Amino acid sequence: TVFATHYIVDDEAGDDDRNSGLSTLSPFKTISRCVHELMSGSPGDECQIRTGRYHEEVTINGLRGTKDKPFRIKGYGDERPVWDGTVPIQPKQWDYDAHSGICSAQIDQDIYALLLGDELMTAARWPNAKWSDKTIFNNKYWGHADKSSTHGKLIDQDLAESKINATGVMGILNIGSFVTFVREIIHHEPGSAEFIYKHDMGEIHWHSNELQYYFEAGLELLDAPEEWFYDVKTKWLFFIPPNRECPESNSTALRGRTFDYGVTVTNATGITFSNLTFLAANIHASSIDNIESHIDEITLNSIAFKFPSSSYRMLGQNDTAGVTLLDAKARGKGGHMVMGRVSVINSTFVGGENGALVTDGKHCIIQNNLFEYNEWSGQTSMLAGGGTIVSYGFEDRFYGNTVSYNGNSVGYRPMGYGATAQYNHLVGQCAGSLLSDGSAIQVQSTKQDEVQISHNWEHDSPKMGVRFDAAATTDGGRNLGYNGYIGYNVAWNVWMDQAKGDNHTLEHNLSFDSYWPGNCTLCVMYMLGTETVIENNNTIVNNNAGTLLSGGRNHGHTWPIPGATVENNYSGEDVKNHLVDPDNWDFRPIKGGALDNEGNTIGPYKATIASSVYWIPGRKLYKTSTPIPCDNANITYSRDVVMCLSGYNAERHHFYFGTDEALILSADRADRDGDVYQYSTSNGNTNMYNLPKLTQNTKYFWRVDTERNGYDYKGDIWSFYVGDLMEE
Repeated sequence: TVFATHYIVDDEAGDDDRNSGLSTLSPFKTISRCVHELMSGSPGDECQIRTGRYHEEVTINGLRGTKDKPFRIKGYGDERPVWDGTVPIQPKQWDYDAHSGICSAQIDQDIYALLLGDELMTAARWPNAKWSDKTIFNNKYWGHADKSSTHGKLIDQDLAESKINATGVMGILNIGSFVTFVREIIHHEPGSAEFIYKHDMGEIHWHSNELQYYFEAGLELLDAPEEWFYDVKTKWLFFIPPNRECPESNSTALRGRTFDYGVTVTNATGITFSNLTFLAANIHASSIDNIESHIDEITLNSIAFKFPSSSYRMLGQNDTAGVTLLDAKARGKGGHMVMGRVSVINSTFVGGENGALVTDGKHCIIQNNLFEYNEWSGQTSMLAGGGTIVSYGFEDRFYGNTVSYNGNSVGYRPMGYGATAQYNHLVGQCAGSLLSDGSAIQVQSTKQDEVQISHNWEHDSPKMGVRFDAAATTDGGRNLGYNGYIGYNVAWNVWMDQAKGDNHTLEHNLSFDSYWPGNCTLCVMYMLGTETVIENNNTIVNNNAGTLLSGGRNHGHTWPIPGATVENNYSGEDVKNHLVDPDNWDFRPIKGGALDNEGNTIGPYKATIASSVYWIPGRKLYKTSTPIPCDNANITYSRDVVMCLSGYNAERHHFYFGTDEALILSADRADRDGDVYQYSTSNGNTNMYNLPKLTQNTKYFWRVDTERNGYDYKGDIWSFYVGDLMEE
């Protein structure tokens, strides 16, 4: 039997030259040194990294673990080391301008992102907006060009009134509908409404009424707290701190980003990264065509990415920011395709300027992750549009993720064959309208074959929910998508759910409260506005409910739902009246009502609670989350249960309920004879908790703890108020 070797890395106590790395008393100092030992080790060996900051660019080439015995690079125990793409900025002295509040100093390294206390500062821009209050995700804080603008020249009267000189700054130009470009501003004069840029991007989706932009990376633009500018020619940094006090010269709180990728992987198999934080740093793993450099079984588990990608605009470059890339598909020497598998599990992607994740391979898994507040510039290298998450693989699985308030027009875009997207919670996609077009989940026509989109929530976005797309022209019906599945999804306060193409199945979906009133909430397209070809002749549309179900509106008509089978659907403005409490995310049909038709339920949920499971999508935390009814809700006295999203890998749950918040806070399982402990579930899947008879005009509190591996993860305390009968 070969026992795995566990190496220890400690940036404070370690020594790469004299220590063995085999204990906490003799650790290595760097991750690079530890990886060097893995290269001569055996599958199953580990690098266990102690708490600290590791500013390293590590290349892994030729490391061969297995699926069952991967090499592991992980945090030591419960510690969360930081793989840090930044360096402290510690000039000997800051110059301070009391009038402007600007601190300035010359530094010795080029930087392209600035952090203070590990929080992102905002590159100097016009119009002003900030990362800290998320106004950078709202196009109200962009300039809007006049319809008279032309390729290479945008016109905006607000720019004239600003009196700034934009010559030489970087322009972030959303002039291609769902694509944004970055170009240097060649010419602008203070007081002028027009500016000139080099329009060299070829044919784009130019819509004269949808031209928007902002400027960045100019000292002229620096005028607000949290903004910064770096002059790459002189190496002078200019910064307006939030408190208008320059940092201490010996402080490590102010930090600048100096590289993209903390680790680059190729020609490697069987490697797991876990329990690490990547701060202003990223991971790049890829196979390369025609050489034996393929990757397989690369896993990211419980990785926290914070500001993983940053643009280079402050350095005068218009390249897109470096995305988290796991590309396990390439051609072998003989020209045949080699596809490996990558997995991203229980990780968080927050604050990246580019899309969060791109994967490729076979049977790739993206499961139980959070993607939040990424992409505020909208810049993408893909003329066809990008997405917060893009998967190119064969039969990829996108499961149980939360995609929250990202700026791109598309949340999840499957670009391979036969992808599955299930139990995902997608909220606020492109809520600030930084790009045109788009949807929470978008499937292009050539990728719809055997795709499965089910059991997702999409809400609170001006974009579509689930969208089976097609080209502007279908070439007489020959350019359509076929054989996709959309089922058991809930969409509200989005533009619509939409299916173009044919031979699809749409069943048991619920859609209401369109973001754009008057639109169909579920649109099974009869024909496109530019054509006369009838679509969806062979599509099955059964058991769906919504405010308005139709075949879309064009050519002066609102079309009926097309299809080979169109049965048992409910379309009506009163659809919410037939649900238990949709405003509090209880989408069960009222028993015996219009959506509960003798056991043939319309919509995604059954009226019965016999299963004790109410599916709730999204990323699971170690503790319970997503309470239903929503926290601090006002409900009716007739409510029968409360529900919540189960804890991650839960074995059991423990339910506490009562009117005394203090007792709910202090209670535990030892209080079985107390007033607030109710009962424990027999498994980790049950998430419906029966309520006693409720009293009117009373506030109730509840808590659900998660038991896992003998430990209870204490849940948050939630509440609801039972209103007076007269108010119901």
